[in-house]
Parts: sequence; structure tokens; C-alpha cells
Amino acid sequence: MDSSRNSDRVLGSAGPRERGRIAVVLPYWDFWETAVPWDFRADRESLLAEAVAIAGRFSSVAVAAVLPNEQAAIALQSEVRDLDAIVIVSTMAVPSATTMALLAEAEHVPILVWALSQTPRLADGFSHTDITTAGSPVGTPMITSALARAQRRFDVVATSTEAPEAAVTAIRRVVAAGRIARGPILVVGKPIAGYSTVSPPAESDFPINYVALPVKEFAEAAHTSNDDQVRLRVAEIREQFDVQSTVTDLAIRRAAQAEVALRQIVQHAGAVAGTINCHEAALRGNPEFGIAPCLALGRLTTEGIPFTCTGDVLTALAMLTVQSLGYPTLYHEIEAIDFENDEVVLANSGEHDLGLCPNRADLIPNNWYAHDAIVGPCALYSIPAGPASLVAFVMAPQPRFVVAQGSFTGHEFPQTGVPNAGFRFNGRHVAQAWADWARSGVTHHSAATNVHLADDIRAIANLLDAEFVQVS
Repeated sequence: MDSSRNSDRVLGSAGPRERGRIAVVLPYWDFWETAVPWDFRADRESLLAEAVAIAGRFSSVAVAAVLPNEQAAIALQSEVRDLDAIVIVSTMAVPSATTMALLAEAEHVPILVWALSQTPRLADGFSHTDITTAGSPVGTPMITSALARAQRRFDVVATSTEAPEAAVTAIRRVVAAGRIARGPILVVGKPIAGYSTVSPPAESDFPINYVALPVKEFAEAAHTSNDDQVRLRVAEIREQFDVQSTVTDLAIRRAAQAEVALRQIVQHAGAVAGTINCHEAALRGNPEFGIAPCLALGRLTTEGIPFTCTGDVLTALAMLTVQSLGYPTLYHEIEAIDFENDEVVLANSGEHDLGLCPNRADLIPNNWYAHDAIVGPCALYSIPAGPASLVAFVMAPQPRFVVAQGSFTGHEFPQTGVPNAGFRFNGRHVAQAWADWARSGVTHHSAATNVHLADDIRAIANLLDAEFVQVS
């Protein structure tokens, strides 16, 4: 397995829908202890415990600590440098050097500064003591000004412990940014010849970490996959789908072999997303492999490790962004425009995410590859009506997230033979909205999900120093 672009910085076998690992730390300064007629350190430790409980709703808190000085912060440097995010809980005025000492070796870890108050209201008779205990709007700029001076990307949120929902949202976003930055993305083979816009340019500084695997190694891994594991996956597939009689036992077995191999490779690489170009002689054209492995890609995507086809790294990153926020995502193309119904058709070449399937999906032969020697199986379902977003990631030429909010129309297109949906842009007729979508620099692939998430993606783009464009 060949590695490139910092691919040694891996995440392990966790998938993006699993809980991110974060640090929650509270800077403290004993300078203020004489202003408080009780044990101020114990008070702040209690406040940290509340912050950890709140943060734990979405993430796994790997490090939780009060930081009384720079020495204590330095002692934690090695524990925070490989996490998904660092949450700095600011509750009081503290010299900025304390926080910056903690972050010295965590230059790639996204940061959230959480200005936390104990109550949502100030009591009558606000006092000198209250200035100390409720000092988050003093302590927070002490930290953020130092971060800005150091050219670190960060986000800020202000809440009380009684109404922390905005903090939970901010933590979800910063963890997603951390997963994107850490990666890696598994790249099996090279993009289809001529697909010049689906991979980052070699000179890009954007932190897309990836691990490259030649297609021949994937084919060999599938051919030699463990028989017990293959039988297990075959049984799961038959249990998960309504399998049409036209799907052959051999096709399901080959799909299961590809899945077993892919899971093993993903675990070994610590990959959080991936892409495959199966349109090569070593895969679809190889009698020992012989199918388009769309079913395997969809089953991993459903479990939280999104995969694209054709070697599309950039759309894999878009899908990873959506799934890191906790949402399902469909790899797709905008296939056609219906001007009269003010909608577009979304479909693909057989990939799926069952998180978008309303019931039990059919499993049918993939009609895109009907002339293959072994016609691989794929899921078939239509996405029901409801809110929707399209998300793309492009280099145009700077890194850019593009979001279109709208709705799934409920229009079904089962004759496509693949997962499908009708999508309507918000605000403007499809002719104008789709033209703006194309003007933004998107490729012909993007990720669809069943929520509106422009605000989430905007925050993640800022954390990753990327542009953000919303077209509807």
C-alpha cells in the first residue's frame, strides 16, 4: 500500500458516524481566588464537569482538565495533538499563554472556544465577585485574540449551562472539521482518464490526507478473501434487501468478496472515507473480480464510511463532511432538468446509503453494467419528500464548499434502476438555481442529504480555511 500526503496521520477504524474524540479544557488563574469567598478552583472544576457532560452528548471526551498554568498545559500537549477537536471552555480571565501552550503541538486540530456561563441571567446586585465568576466575555477574547495572531482557525460559541444547545451544535461542527482534516481517504486506483477535476491538484495546501492502493491489490484481496467472512456478508445482504430473482448467487458472492476486502483495507488504513475507480481491467474486466462493486460501496457508506466511484476524492470529502455531522448521504449526479415541474433528477450508477431509504430496498442487477460477464447487484429505492441539501467540495481554484438547500419532491424514478430522487432548489426556478450551482465550480458529482445544513457547512468551511458558497 502506497501512502502520500501525511497518510501516516490516521484515525483508526472508527467511521465518521461514530463519536469523535475531543479534549475539553478549562483555563484557570489563581490570581482571582481572593475575589471569591468560596473555593474558586472547586467551583471551576464543577463547571468543567458540566461542560464535559454536555460535550459528551455528541463526542467522546478523551481529555478533560483544568489548566491552572502554562506548565500544566505543556504536560497535556501530547494527549491533545491527535484528537478530532479541542474545546476550550472559557469562564474567566486567564493569560492567553496558558491556552496557547496547550495548542503548541496541535496545529492541525480544529478549535472551539466556548464562552460558558453558569446561568442565563444576571442576579440583581451584580458585584465584583460576579465579574470574576461570570468572566467568560473577558477570558474568551484573551484566547481568541491570541489564536487570531497565530493565524489559527477557530470557532466561538457562547451559552449558559442551562441552555447549551448552541454549544452542542458547535462541537458537532468542529469534530466534523477535525475528521476531514485528519482523514485519511482511501483511494483505490486512479480517476477515470480525463476526469481532471475530481482530485485535488498536487500543489494544493488543503489538508486532504489519503492512502493510495493499486487496483490490482484490491482485486487480489477480494479474490483471496476469507470464506467465512464472505458467507457472513452474503447472509447480511440477503437479510437487508429484498433480493430479486434476477440477481445471481455468484453476483452476490462477488459483491460480498469485494466488501470483505474493502473492509479489511479500510481498517488497516484507518480510512474514514474512500473512492474507487472500478472501470479498469484489473477490476470489472478481471474474470476473478468481474463486477462493479457498487453494493460494497453502499454498505460501507450506510455504516458511516462514505465511498464514491470514478476516483472522485473531492466528492468523497463532501460526503465525509455530511456524515461527520451525523447525516446520511447519497453520492449522485444531477441527471436531468424538469423545467415544468421545477425539479432535477438525482441518480447514480448504483451507490447507496440506506439512511435515505424509507422502507426496505430492493436488490436488483445493476443495469448500468448489464453487458458485464457478471452483473453486479445494486440497491433500488426512491427518497421520500422532505427537506434536502446538495453538498459539493471543489477546487475552483481555492478549496470551496458549495451548498444548495431545497427539498426532495417525492417524485420517484424507479426505471433508473438505482437510488433516485427528485430535488427542488429553494427560492428560485430550477433554470436559475441550477445555473448558479454550475457557476460555483462544482463537478458533476455531489452529495445529497435529507436536512438543511448550510449553516453547518459554512462553519466547517471557516474552520478549514475554505471558501463557502450557498446557491439556494
